Amino acid sequence: MSTIQLPGLLTGIDTKALIAQLMAVQRRTLNMYEARKSLWEERKNALNTLETKLSTLRSTVHALSDANELRAFATATSDEDILTAEASYNAFEGNHTVLINRLATAERWVHTTGLEYAEDYVGEGTFIYSYNHKETTIATTSTTTLEELVGLINNDADNPGITAGLLHFNDMYHLVLNGNDAGTDFEISVNASNTEVWQADSELTISSDNATLSTKIIDLDQFDDSLGTLVGDERIHITGNQHDGTAVDMYMDVTSNTKLFHVIAEINDAFGDTATATLENGKIVLTDHQSGTSQMTLTLAYDKGTGQTDLTSPTISQLTQGGTVTADLTGFAEADFTETQSAQDSEIRVDGYPTPQAGTAEVQTLTPTTPATAGTFTLTYDGQTTAAISYNATTSAIQTALEALSNVNAGEITVGGTRLDQAGATTFTFQDTAGDVNMISINSGGLTPSDPLNYVMAEQTKGDNHGWIKRSSNTVDDVIGGMTLHLHDTGTAQVTLTRDIESVKDKLSAMVDAYNAAVVYIQEKTGYNEELGTAGVLMGDYVVSTIGSQLYTPLITQTNGFIVDTDSFLMAGQIGLELDSDGLLSLDTTAFDEAIAENYLHVLAVIGANKTGSSDSNTIEFNSASSNYTTAGSYDVEVDISGGTITRAQIKLSTEAAYRDMTIDGNIVTGNSTFDDNGNPVYAENGLQLSIDTSQNGTFTATVRVKQGFTGAMEDTLDRILKVTTGSIQIDQEHAEDTIEGIQDKIDLEEYRLGLRETRLITRFAALERTLALLQNQMAALGFGTA
Repeated sequence: MSTIQLPGLLTGIDTKALIAQLMAVQRRTLNMYEARKSLWEERKNALNTLETKLSTLRSTVHALSDANELRAFATATSDEDILTAEASYNAFEGNHTVLINRLATAERWVHTTGLEYAEDYVGEGTFIYSYNHKETTIATTSTTTLEELVGLINNDADNPGITAGLLHFNDMYHLVLNGNDAGTDFEISVNASNTEVWQADSELTISSDNATLSTKIIDLDQFDDSLGTLVGDERIHITGNQHDGTAVDMYMDVTSNTKLFHVIAEINDAFGDTATATLENGKIVLTDHQSGTSQMTLTLAYDKGTGQTDLTSPTISQLTQGGTVTADLTGFAEADFTETQSAQDSEIRVDGYPTPQAGTAEVQTLTPTTPATAGTFTLTYDGQTTAAISYNATTSAIQTALEALSNVNAGEITVGGTRLDQAGATTFTFQDTAGDVNMISINSGGLTPSDPLNYVMAEQTKGDNHGWIKRSSNTVDDVIGGMTLHLHDTGTAQVTLTRDIESVKDKLSAMVDAYNAAVVYIQEKTGYNEELGTAGVLMGDYVVSTIGSQLYTPLITQTNGFIVDTDSFLMAGQIGLELDSDGLLSLDTTAFDEAIAENYLHVLAVIGANKTGSSDSNTIEFNSASSNYTTAGSYDVEVDISGGTITRAQIKLSTEAAYRDMTIDGNIVTGNSTFDDNGNPVYAENGLQLSIDTSQNGTFTATVRVKQGFTGAMEDTLDRILKVTTGSIQIDQEHAEDTIEGIQDKIDLEEYRLGLRETRLITRFAALERTLALLQNQMAALGFGTA
């Protein structure tokens, strides 16, 4: 329980004030500690602020440290309703004319008759469909409803890319199968039975991981070149049978650049349109295009020719036997569906290429099982529907009805054959330049008989237009180098690419602002303000005082790897970046524009060359360098070659005296990759790789230059300063924190001592008051102090 203190109540002496005065004298040491702590906390906060400013500078520098990414382009199109575009750094300035003949579309099939209610049972059975030649089987029960069938398709783990839905039309619910991807590679089929599939028994691998289409044959774990390299007559033998037993027998050449993509493409060429080969999780898979019993087989064998290499080809065997599962869901066979939209590729022509040429005309037929006897019908093509057509209309009248549509020009579709009220087929022949077109569909609801299954639309000949660049998407990124085209509509549009110089200026301006903000802050915190007579809180901090010089050094020195007479610009000042007498940076935009006009790519290089390289030798060539570990500069290299093998490879910086050994791996030599305890490279050539032409014997030398722009050098400097564990800012911050903790420990001890001292003083003065009060009482009792 605390004691109630009434100082001076008995004696009239203010003991609390006396104690406070005495304690104030005692607190001088504590005050000194607290002042020191406050100063160090201010220093720590200043270091934290400086760290933030340097991090901001590093971000702006990083945005400039890759010359490739600085190659920005502005794109514009003459009609954005038809076409939009975007460009990457590897594009080129210029204008292009793009003619879009057709947009890519996804395939759609609709169940023709439909059911009265979505809750109607479809019955027990098996429904088999394929998409992109990947087959799926759906099993239904006697209580499966139409809407549940939709769910079974959509929620199936093996769904290859189909979205099922329901269309409510003419008081009936129709199952709709929509392909999720556009292009002719993604076609839907409803199968009468399951389809034959063959699959490799083992994976093709690279470093034990599953190979991909981009994997080179020579990089496969299954490829053995221990006894020699490719000599030029190696082949892969592709044999087997197509669905109907037709023999497949062809060879493909193997080079150092042959990839699994090429192998898959050659297998597909060998089988034509009868089967599709794919690479799935490292395994080659061959899927028949036709369901049912099949004679399809596939064997791959490696022919080493006169060389000594070997390739262990996987054994490919039957995974699924075709025709073993029958599709028996009543009313859901292929004939019960109508293809309302075909899977089509987009078709474009760029700058008049390829030149127009005749193709294969598409032919579609309309065949009544029972000829119509009365009524009218309509035809729908590409989303537009004709006016009512009489059941006995002539073929010319049907053609006139189609040409009345806004999307059909005169002569584009020729109608022939028989009338709908006659036995036989009505034919629809498209122009040979139309290519693969959407199916025409018939609405027979006004005819007698009206059953839609009575009127069969079929594609007799698939159209193929050879005068167009075709892609399976409306996003085309592999036709114009470095440009992605987004197709929105048919028609012609101009695309213009211009250098986006302003974006580079903006990035440089952001770097200038961030640089100056850091420099001004360092000057403020390390300098002396004569007007106020105060020193900056970081004055005397060696780490901070050296940061400024570290930052401006890359701006005033020649960039590493650049040389006179070869490179147009060697340092930042030559492209308009200037430092004034106060150490502040500015961008002279006039000088920058002049430098850009002189040599655009060299400006970008001096800003952001990212460890790019070159060699003065055709035998020893630059391959790659590590952006993190290789030091930019000039290297001297020596290589000995004997019998097609590298026997010695050594390297040194041109400024060094002693050579160091390089690691040899085939025709690639790599710099010493030793790191110190802090994870920093010990040698400058760490991560540098050179490729060697081993076709000649002898000793060869080269000078290899590794270039780094001044922003890359600044970024390296900032990385060292800001490194989390060993960076100079981090070490300075930790020193400040340790100092603050040490001072706090002293403060805690001093506060504890002062607490004891104050308690003793209170106790003593309380005793003094009691003594004085007793004396006063005694004196009063003796008559002293009374009037």
